[in-house]
Amino acid sequence: MIRVAAIGDVVGKAGRQSLEHFLPRLRDEFSPDIVLANGENAAGGFGLTRKVFDLLTGSMGIDCITMGNHWHDKREIYDFCEKEDRLVLPANMSNCDDTKHGLKILKSRSGVSFAVVNLIGKAFMHADNRPPFPAADKIFARIPDFVKVRLVDMHAEATSEKQGMGRYLCGRASLVYGTHSHVPTADERILDGKTGYITDLGMTGPYESVIGIKVQPALERLISGVKKNFEPASRDLWFCAIIADIDEATGQCQRLQRLRWEVDQHPANVL
Repeated sequence: MIRVAAIGDVVGKAGRQSLEHFLPRLRDEFSPDIVLANGENAAGGFGLTRKVFDLLTGSMGIDCITMGNHWHDKREIYDFCEKEDRLVLPANMSNCDDTKHGLKILKSRSGVSFAVVNLIGKAFMHADNRPPFPAADKIFARIPDFVKVRLVDMHAEATSEKQGMGRYLCGRASLVYGTHSHVPTADERILDGKTGYITDLGMTGPYESVIGIKVQPALERLISGVKKNFEPASRDLWFCAIIADIDEATGQCQRLQRLRWEVDQHPANVL
């Protein structure tokens, strides 16, 4: 059995602080073999820099970073994104020229090979994004048969599209989890006894906010429709993740647990 921790969208400095606070507890309580995190908002709330990527994969020990629609917001990512084995881009996004960027095959600390797949939705997202379902087929055709542990980050707005992907990959993926909405859902389950699924992991970051952004400028934009300068919020830190136990021989998920921990709560809440 191999244990996977998947951590929801890390937003800005507050999200990184929440990670730093809770990763030791995560490792002490669950001893995960693989730790994944979505990092598309990890640098200043939008995008990913070299410095932040090195922090997440270095001292914090994240095994692989998945991304989303803000993957390119910090232009310096183009300098390193194709060189890094532990960085996966949304395969079917309009500005990713090849689905190969949405797949990385890595090894756990115990030597088990695993695949990380990153897809992005089309519904309510960029109109030029390519359909995710054919992209998933192309990616899964690239995964060698011996790689049984297959982990999918479906970065999408529509819950229906995320649930559709979970069903579409049922029996082919070990774990399908949604990101992007920054709101944790309570529907974790194992589809047909094979594929772990949750519609959205939720945000690791500041919940005194509007999906991670300071409340006032977010409200002003929602009310007036006029663009405001968004700034990441910094208070009420949560850590949202799931723990999945996967049979490394079959690739099937055996157990799934949702976590929601709050920095200011003592003891922190585990759902």
